[in-house]
Amino acid sequence: MSEEKIKILIVDDSKLTRVGLRTTFKSMEGMEVIGEAENGKVGIDLALSEKPDVILMDIGMPIMDGIQATKQLKAKGSSAKILMLTSHEAENDVFDAFSAGAHSYCMKDIEPEMLATVIRSTFNGASWLDPRIAKIVLQNFGKTTSTPKEEEPKEELTLTEREIDVLHLIARGYSNSEISKELCISMNTVKTHIRNIFHKLEVEDRTQAAMKAVKKDIIKDDDFS
Repeated sequence: MSEEKIKILIVDDSKLTRVGLRTTFKSMEGMEVIGEAENGKVGIDLALSEKPDVILMDIGMPIMDGIQATKQLKAKGSSAKILMLTSHEAENDVFDAFSAGAHSYCMKDIEPEMLATVIRSTFNGASWLDPRIAKIVLQNFGKTTSTPKEEEPKEELTLTEREIDVLHLIARGYSNSEISKELCISMNTVKTHIRNIFHKLEVEDRTQAAMKAVKKDIIKDDDFS
């Protein structure tokens, strides 16, 4: 029996980009483009009717941009994982995208094989943020959180040394399988560490974990290099 393919919807106002992505996925196993849309409004209609697994969503589009489309899809109960694939690298766009409900954020110049890895990772429930963007975001995040305030006593975070190792690799955009190989541990162990990290940091995804780890001074923004 053949492996079930990941169903992909491309939402981008550039016809050249849509054709390029469709051509790229034709040569990749386990992926199938089930539709294309030239703006967020059409993208919503297609997403609700075709029920893709992953949506590649641009940000800057006419009629309705990708962030508004993402918000509306979430409000309408879409279960599709949304991967922002864009040339926008301002930290406000990144924050707005994740606040709207995006799962991952990639730049358009990402290598095809890496894009495929991010799609699979996003499909499997992980969040991914382009390391170049992560560094910019976290540098600004650090500036906005550095103003002295009266703080309530904080509970000590008790991450193990191995969990911190995993956090370093998450910050660099490693997938679960890459973390497994790098640390010579099983996939189940990786998943357990990540689950424990999320619980201890009180976050829901990798991006939030990395950002909170920087805020708590568990890792440095240099880890995103």
